[in-house]
Amino acid sequence: MNSSLLTRARLAATGSLAAVALVLAGCGGGEDSAEAPPPASTEHAAPSEEGGGHDDHDHEAAEETGAAAMGQSFDTALELASWVAEETGECADPTPANEEEFRDFVGPLLIGLYEPYVGEWATCAVPPHDKLGLVIFDPDRFTEFQESWRDAVEEGEVRGNPDWSFGNGFAVTSGPTGAEEMGLHYLWCAPVDIEDAHLIPADAEGCDFAHHGHH
Repeated sequence: MNSSLLTRARLAATGSLAAVALVLAGCGGGEDSAEAPPPASTEHAAPSEEGGGHDDHDHEAAEETGAAAMGQSFDTALELASWVAEETGECADPTPANEEEFRDFVGPLLIGLYEPYVGEWATCAVPPHDKLGLVIFDPDRFTEFQESWRDAVEEGEVRGNPDWSFGNGFAVTSGPTGAEEMGLHYLWCAPVDIEDAHLIPADAEGCDFAHHGHH
C-alpha cells in the first residue's frame, strides 16, 4: 500500500467527515464475507452477477476500452463516499482506516495482490454489511493491479477473479453490492462462462471488465 495511505486517511478523517462519510472499504470482515459471490470462477468465490451501467450518473462509457470506459472517477475517499451514499441511500458510521486494518480486512492470502496498488480506503455500513469497503487505487497504478492479478491467475497463485467490483480507478469490496446497486463491473482475467455478460476490454491485456443483469 502506498506510504501516503495513512496520511491521506487521517486528512480525510479530520476535515470533511461530516459531509457524508468516508466510505471506502469492504464487507464485514475478510475479503468478501457476508455475501456469497455470484456464479463465476473466483479464487475465493467467483464474482459473476453484475449490475448494468448508469443511465443517470457519470458511469456512461467515456471510452471504448479500459477503466475510462466505466466513466466517473474519484480523487478522494470522501468523493467516493458521497457517491456511494447517493447510490445506496446508506453509509452509516463512515470510518477512515489504516494500513494495518486493511491487512486484517483483506487477509494474508490476498494482501500482496491488493496492498501495493491501494491509495486510500475506509469503511461504512451498507446493509447487509457492517463494513462495506470502498477503495481508491493509487493514480496510474490501476493498470498494474489488473496486470498483477492476470499474472497471478496465469501462474496459479489464485484460481479465479477478484470478488470486488470496480469502477474507474476505484472498487467496492462486495462485488454483488457494487454491481447490483451501483452498476460497477467485475474484473475477469480468468475465464467465466456467462454468455450474456457485457464486456469492456480492461487496461491489462487478457482481462475484461464485465457486468450482466440489471442495475
